[in-house]
Amino acid sequence: MAKKKTTVYLDPDVLRATKAAALTSSRSESAVIEDALRSYLRSGHVDAVRDELRALLGRVTSTSDLDEDIALAQAVTEVRAVRRERRARTVSDE
Repeated sequence: MAKKKTTVYLDPDVLRATKAAALTSSRSESAVIEDALRSYLRSGHVDAVRDELRALLGRVTSTSDLDEDIALAQAVTEVRAVRRERRARTVSDE
């Protein structure tokens, strides 16, 4: 499969660690990042987020007359808001 180019923004410390990992393992930074993402995606975090989203969608649709697409959009918005709050708390705790 052909690879696609993308742009990501990384914390400077994460970028330095990525560069160091690439140098010490004789791999490209791209390979280090791709391996890390593959590992994360296999770890079950994605399944947990998907389950959380389904549960939230179930709660929204059971108490609302919204159609499924609108309810899903609302659920995604809520999950993103929770994640922003968590990130803000993490940053403020440092």
